[in-house]
Amino acid sequence: MYSTHFLGRQPIVDAKENLVGYELLFRSSPVNAAHVVDDFAATATVIRHAFVDLGVAEVLGDRQGYINVDEQLLMSDLINVLPHHTVVLEILETVRASPALLARLAELRQRGFRLALDDLVTLSSDKQALLDYVDIVKIDLSLVELAKLPALLQALDGFNGALLAEKVDSPDQFETCRQLGFTLFQGYFFAHPTVIHSRQVRPKVSVLLRLLGLILSDAETDALEEAFKSAPDIALMLLRLTSTAAMAGKSAVTSIRQAILLLGRDKIKRWTLLLMFASSLPHKGATVQHNPLLELAATRGRIMELLAQSLRPEARQLAEQAFMVGILSLIDALMLRPKAELIPQLPVDPIIQEAVLDGRHILGEWLRVTVSLEDESTVQPAGYDAELLTRIETESLDWVKRMWS
Repeated sequence: MYSTHFLGRQPIVDAKENLVGYELLFRSSPVNAAHVVDDFAATATVIRHAFVDLGVAEVLGDRQGYINVDEQLLMSDLINVLPHHTVVLEILETVRASPALLARLAELRQRGFRLALDDLVTLSSDKQALLDYVDIVKIDLSLVELAKLPALLQALDGFNGALLAEKVDSPDQFETCRQLGFTLFQGYFFAHPTVIHSRQVRPKVSVLLRLLGLILSDAETDALEEAFKSAPDIALMLLRLTSTAAMAGKSAVTSIRQAILLLGRDKIKRWTLLLMFASSLPHKGATVQHNPLLELAATRGRIMELLAQSLRPEARQLAEQAFMVGILSLIDALMLRPKAELIPQLPVDPIIQEAVLDGRHILGEWLRVTVSLEDESTVQPAGYDAELLTRIETESLDWVKRMWS
């Protein structure tokens, strides 16, 4: 049911040693080392962990994130899931400068992406062609001796972008590179990579396939909303994705429906594909079990939604907010981290946040009513019709059962 996600992160600093970004690195365990057998899959995993599982606010803050990309990912539609204002695409040294690739790089730059050329050692004709499209050149000091740097930089004469010295391990290397005109630096002299992790519910591939099918068939937004509501873990991922848009100046999210509209179908389709690439498929013959916490989160959301529809039928937005409060009330159990740490990272309306964290407003009251229904020994809340609550609870349980099936 659960999987632990790991992500390596190494600081990038400027000439005054101020933190300006992080390179995001593939990690499959707490061991601070990478074992990459497939560049595309490794990068898909890095993107998912950074922007979905952990959240861009936690991983990057207001800094830039450098992500390795191979030719397959550069040419793929999946590159469009990334926020161009946050990410630097680091072109791996294996990428070749074909006409199609150069046209793609020009398109990505036009859309606002910054590009970096990784591990430049010698200036071949292939690398020379790529130079015209990149903003940053990274030179690995473990591959280029300090004494040979001036000659390499002479070959780069005319390049107007920034130079980044990688694998800087000593003060002598740092000072030499700074004097040669490097403005960005990365290496053990400043900081070793660290591994950050989160333990979360593993999304069901069947649900991702269902979402993808709905999007590809141009289903109504109502149908998409229902699909997300039936899968609170993926709905929480949706909210994490919207955090990037919220950081870019968009308004706080008040409902799953608004999150869908904010991201747009095209981007949701790409993220769904990315999640599938980065998720392990069940072994042949394996039985996929339901997670009772997910069922409880979906049930709470539905009960609160029906309460709002019954008691405040004129306020549709309140019903949408009520559903979000219901599923977010179990975010600590689903992600195994405190609510007070997780909720502020999501771009939700302050009313939703206050209801979940402090039990405030009518939504906080309805959450207490909903939770009371889970324990038969709890006294029925005063002021609420017992028959109405029983009907709502029964309808909600039936709804969740239908959705899971």
